[in-house]
Amino acid sequence: MPMLNQKNIFERFLEQTFHSRAEALLAAFERYHAWLVSENAGINLFSRRMDTDDIWTVHFLDSLLSIGYVDFRGRSVLDFGTGGGLPGFPLAIVFSDAAVTLLDATKKKIAALMRAAERLELGNCRFLDQRIEEVDGQHKFDIIVSRSVKIEPAYKPILLRLLKPNGKIVLYKSKVLDDVYQFDNTEIFDVDTEAAGIGERKIVVARR
Repeated sequence: MPMLNQKNIFERFLEQTFHSRAEALLAAFERYHAWLVSENAGINLFSRRMDTDDIWTVHFLDSLLSIGYVDFRGRSVLDFGTGGGLPGFPLAIVFSDAAVTLLDATKKKIAALMRAAERLELGNCRFLDQRIEEVDGQHKFDIIVSRSVKIEPAYKPILLRLLKPNGKIVLYKSKVLDDVYQFDNTEIFDVDTEAAGIGERKIVVARR
């Protein structure tokens, strides 16, 4: 059997998870991949040392690992510290009925993501170029996801305030879980990522 490259691994994941939509979803991710690689030359959205083939697993597949533990369908989602649109864009692509808000304090990144959303025809995304402390408390979300931010103790009450009743905070973690233990009601799921080769991964779900 020939060795799979990273795109093949991601394609297989889509086929197994979203069988009837896999082809259309892959086409959307191909457009997103092309945009990320092109845009990263001017704005640092992911490590420039990374092989661009690794984006398929290290970023795209990784961003979707949480869907095995949380139902995003029809939910309002806040991506806290979205950076290059991760995990917000992958979630918005596969769940077109979810309302995804991408938050980052770097205005250039948010401006770039707004252009990307138009190119990708993601009508279910909105954008905030603010710090989390500046987000209007009238915004309420079913789910808050964060993949690249250490949750400082000062963030905890803000995140809880932005959650709807019975809302969830979903954190993507590896070995270091120091910031997870400040939440009282959590579940920690060990994810099997051996086939993808993206290292140890845990999905943490904290409930309000």
